[in-house]
Amino acid sequence: MGRFRDWAGLRALLLAGAVAIVAASVVADEPKTGKENSNALITAHSKKLTLSASSSYDGWPVKNLIDGNKETSWFSGSNDSAAKGKKPYVEITFPEDVKVNRVTVLGNREPDYPKNFGVLSGKIEFLDKDGKKLYTEDAKGAGAKLDFDFRPKKAVEKVRSVRFTSLKDEGDKNSYGAVALAEMLIE
Repeated sequence: MGRFRDWAGLRALLLAGAVAIVAASVVADEPKTGKENSNALITAHSKKLTLSASSSYDGWPVKNLIDGNKETSWFSGSNDSAAKGKKPYVEITFPEDVKVNRVTVLGNREPDYPKNFGVLSGKIEFLDKDGKKLYTEDAKGAGAKLDFDFRPKKAVEKVRSVRFTSLKDEGDKNSYGAVALAEMLIE
């Protein structure tokens, strides 16, 4: 009877462990950034941005990347995935030069197609008005949602376009050969 004397303490200990496990799994779904991306540059220029992509499916256009809704995604067209030998990309072009501190690319969260459309690793490029690369970085998707967070050591000035390209993806895991992204946030 001595070892079962403190049921309340044992129950509290087990409950604390369960809460810690749930909290860790929730954190793993979000970018490891400390704070959310303010998305200030997309917000400030939203009506004058030019959006382009290697391809898209009808009903899932590239504008879904900046609509502010994490549950609407851009989907590349059929067989436009790195797994199928292509280089699917999305690009946001500003009407003027901007200074970029950070880009966060959120992986697919489309409720009807939640699995097997993820980008596993990708490349971000900041381009000037002439298409010259000002900054480039490759990264693996993080957490269960395969999000990306790019933070140059120093803000990059005179950026005209931000391009994200899939380097490795799950285009071979779905019958469309496609990939998807939820949002692209730029500050």
